[in-house]
Amino acid sequence: MSWTHDLGDGLSLRLLEPHHAEELFAVVDAHRASLGAWMSWVEHTTSVEHARKYAEDSLRRFADRKVLPASILHHGRIVGNTGWFNWVSSASGSGAMDIASAEIGYWVAPDAQGRGIATRATVALTHIGFHEYGLQRMTIEAEPDNRASWRVAERAGYVYEGTLRGVAHWSGRRIDHKLYAALAESWRPPDAEGASP
Repeated sequence: MSWTHDLGDGLSLRLLEPHHAEELFAVVDAHRASLGAWMSWVEHTTSVEHARKYAEDSLRRFADRKVLPASILHHGRIVGNTGWFNWVSSASGSGAMDIASAEIGYWVAPDAQGRGIATRATVALTHIGFHEYGLQRMTIEAEPDNRASWRVAERAGYVYEGTLRGVAHWSGRRIDHKLYAALAESWRPPDAEGASP
């Protein structure tokens, strides 16, 4: 199973697969402190085997239409990870009010930040979600203090809908999330020139 998407300028997205685990882990391990400030999974990713298991599980869940796991590459080298989760492919048909939707997540290694990479990846995934997978709503959540993360949502054309209070508990604190959303019928990709930094 393979999937790639060219973002231009040497950037691309590639479906995360188990044989990418060693490279993925090396990037996470090299930037453990900065990534771990915002993402709880970093402290539990302590070996290549953990990264491999994550890739294996993600690939299985991709086949079941639960997640879309992708690495962000710059000239073929992993500089981050992205994708979507909480993927609802369509209404259940049982009278439920579900719509086709997903939540996007992303991280970029500190030495690749500040170049609009996460924004470009988010715009591409949003376009793919709406136009190739028939999603109707896509969301992004970020801690209020994680300005870099929620600015990606804004630059990618997502609309702020409000703050979800106390949605998680991690590292001894209750966490709020700013919620951003894009709807298929109204989302417009930003001008490529305006997608940076």
